[in-house]
Amino acid sequence: EDPERTGRLEYERRIHFINLPEECTIKIWTTDGDLVREIHHPDQLFSETNSSAYWDLITRNTQAIVSGLYIYSIESDQGTQLGKIVVIK
Repeated sequence: EDPERTGRLEYERRIHFINLPEECTIKIWTTDGDLVREIHHPDQLFSETNSSAYWDLITRNTQAIVSGLYIYSIESDQGTQLGKIVVIK
C-alpha cells in the first residue's frame, strides 16, 4: 500500500452523529475511561448541519485511533445520552 495514501485515509474516515440537539458536547472515551476526543456542537469544522456532526476517528492528540470499543456521551441541556461504538480497521 502507498504509505502516503494510507496516511490520508486516516483523515477521511468518519463516524456521524445525527439528530443532535442545537447545542451539545460529544465526548468519546476508551473502555478504560480515557478521554479520546471532545467535540462541541455546533463547531465550524465538525458540524455538518444544525443537527449533525462527525468524529474523524482522530484522538485529541491528533493520532489515529486503534480498533476497539469506544463509549460516547452526548450532553446537552436536555440530558445525557450514552452509547457504544465498535471500530474495526
